[in-house]
Formats: sequence, structure tokens, C-alpha cells
Amino acid sequence: MSKKVQKIAIIISFIMVIGGLLTFLMTWRNIGFSHHFIGAWLSSFAWCVLCIAPIGGVISIVTNSLVNKVFYALSRTQKNILFGLVMAVIMESIMAIVTTINLHGFLLPSEFVDYWGATFISALPAGLIISVLMSLVIKPRLAVFWAKA
Repeated sequence: MSKKVQKIAIIISFIMVIGGLLTFLMTWRNIGFSHHFIGAWLSSFAWCVLCIAPIGGVISIVTNSLVNKVFYALSRTQKNILFGLVMAVIMESIMAIVTTINLHGFLLPSEFVDYWGATFISALPAGLIISVLMSLVIKPRLAVFWAKA
């Protein structure tokens, strides 16, 4: 398998696992384990992947650049942790918007903010844990892998 295909496979697997887990939590928080949970979850997951996959890389590059420029005095590990935390908040915010719209449609602003907030908060602990693991373990290993390719 070529290195390019391996890179794409790795990125897709991360999107599937992380996106699947977080949209699972968000959907569960919104509708519980009802008879239509699986369909609603898969629909939210698909929409999130369609929204996040195209812009996630751009957001990641911009965020990484800003963290390095603004917090230049921090150690590499501290920058990686900060990057992960910022990415978790940004990406989960987007996922919560998409999931809320998918599950509840377009609501009045006050209702939307209430549902979005509950959706966002429900997945935030998992997202923060994932982001720290990604920042401390996976990102450095991927950097080595990318450099070899």
C-alpha cells in the first residue's frame, strides 16, 4: 500500500472513530435510546463527516499556526495540548450545530442555543480526553510517519 493511501486511510479512520463516538453521545443526549436512535445517529454522523471532513484540515492548519505564533514561548508538549483543546472546542461546536439542526431542525434562536449547549456539553468531556490523547500520543507519532512518507 502506498504512503499516500496509508495517510488517507489513517485520516479517515480517525474521522470515523472520533466523529462516530461524539455524534453518538450528542444524539443520545438529544433523543435518548429511542426506537429511532440508530437512524438519527447515523444521519447526524453522516452530516458531521460531510461538514467536518472538508474544513477540519483547514481549521487544524490555521489553529496550529496560531498556537505556534501566539504561544511561541510554550514547550512543544504544551503547544500540542493547547492545540488539542482548542481543536476539541471548535470541532465539537461545529458537530453540535450540525447534530442539533439534524435532530431538531431550524429552531428559534433561544431554543437552538439551549439544544446546542446541551449537545455540546454532553460530548465535551469525551472530546477533551480524545484531544489530549491525540495531542500527546497520536499527533507526534503521525508527524514522524508523515515525515517518512
